[in-house]
Amino acid sequence: MVKELNEIGIGIIGSGSWAGFYIAASQRHSRARAVAVCNPNIASARRMADQHGVVDAVGDVEELLARADVDAVAIVTPNDSHEEIAIASLAAGKHVICEKPMAMNLEQARRMKAAADAAGVVTGINFTWRHPSAAAYARHLVSEGELGRIFHINGCFSQGWLINPNVPLIWRLRKDKTGSGCLGDIGAHIIDLAEWVSGERITSVVADMTTFIEERPLQDGSGTGRVEVDDAASLMVRFDNGAMGSLTSSRYVISEGMDHRLEIYGDKGAIIMDLQDPDSLKASIGRFAGESQMLSIPIPARFKQSASGYLQRNVKNFIDAIVAGEQMSPSFADGLHNQEILEAALTSVSERSWIDIAG
Repeated sequence: MVKELNEIGIGIIGSGSWAGFYIAASQRHSRARAVAVCNPNIASARRMADQHGVVDAVGDVEELLARADVDAVAIVTPNDSHEEIAIASLAAGKHVICEKPMAMNLEQARRMKAAADAAGVVTGINFTWRHPSAAAYARHLVSEGELGRIFHINGCFSQGWLINPNVPLIWRLRKDKTGSGCLGDIGAHIIDLAEWVSGERITSVVADMTTFIEERPLQDGSGTGRVEVDDAASLMVRFDNGAMGSLTSSRYVISEGMDHRLEIYGDKGAIIMDLQDPDSLKASIGRFAGESQMLSIPIPARFKQSASGYLQRNVKNFIDAIVAGEQMSPSFADGLHNQEILEAALTSVSERSWIDIAG
């Protein structure tokens, strides 16, 4: 049973740039506040705390979890620490929201989900891209039946920052820190977005992945190291309604920062969204579909989100769920399902075959 809380104290674990979004969302909520930032690098934690007006900075997770004023934690750390921090937090009775991917692998994700079930608290996974205006309105149109029976779901999430061979071997390129590369980092987002907007679930996958630049400079300048994770991933998928899908992710696509698109085609209509312009949506629905016209359509005000709004939305929903005493979406259950797809994709590459999704 979740206890009633007047003010929800949130401990932010991690002090990288994304931690700032969690703090800002916590500070903006009328029923919550960020009470401390935690990082073994206490100087980094202190800088982040000072930047956002958080009173305390601590260097130890156990110290944070022992605090009576910490009711929930946000895990904003590299993937290799998600499981340990999440299970410790759940054992301490804290609500937990975690960055994606949920874990390094499926086994870890299953343990995290089991611990969450035993704890009976609110959990969340930060699939940020569910919440731009275009995504919210696209999901609404699909749920209202404007597209009819869905046949094709195609999406991509691509960046170009690794094209430069001088980018060093940072933690996102180390398998011991991430579990997978581009697939788990941004591929996880397009997988979740495709399912969230369409309302369909992926049931099987066949995948191809590659690493384009296999050696990169070490961060300390002492030489080079091997890149052991994927730079790009292409997935062909089947959905539970029989629809076909193609989902790709890459860090080698020259674009305006990112190329993030989703297309859904049905027997009554179609939608195309390009999140470089999150307030724009193209659709071929109603009489325009009958005339084979694809038009830019206005997004109603009730679906509009500012950039800061959609980037912070999952944290707001997490706090709202704690206040209401109910689960949020995406929860650890959604994170586990996403991890099942990531694992199936990795297995498909090694076995060169279609793989059914576990679960």
